[in-house]
Amino acid sequence: MKYFYAMLASLLLSNATLASELTAKVNEYFEAQKAVEHKDSKESDVNNLLALLTKDATFEHPRFDAILSKDEYKEGLLNYLGSYGECDIQIKNVIEGLNAVTVEYLHPCTDREGNSDPERNKEALVTLFEFKSNKINLIKHYF
Repeated sequence: MKYFYAMLASLLLSNATLASELTAKVNEYFEAQKAVEHKDSKESDVNNLLALLTKDATFEHPRFDAILSKDEYKEGLLNYLGSYGECDIQIKNVIEGLNAVTVEYLHPCTDREGNSDPERNKEALVTLFEFKSNKINLIKHYF
């Protein structure tokens, strides 16, 4: 019985390490996203962000019935390139699961002229990230 509990404890600790590694990947994604959402952003910033995703990754936004492939997501990011002034991401809560991380955060942004929408910048956003082979395989926005 001692062996069972030792094995269970070991398994739980290895999952905790894995979960924290996935959260670190989400943080890396958010840093890359902030680089894309900047007035001086370049296509290379978009490519750096997309390098964190699997080849068959999808981006979903249920509120708009949007399901995009990685190529379609890239096209969308490139369309918005340079339209932001600057954006930030302020993480409020993280829930780690098996090959998944859900994040609640604020995403305050300004436009190229430095204007912002204070009400929108206070809106809490929730995104689910699912992983496959240590890369992001699904980004799903719930806002």
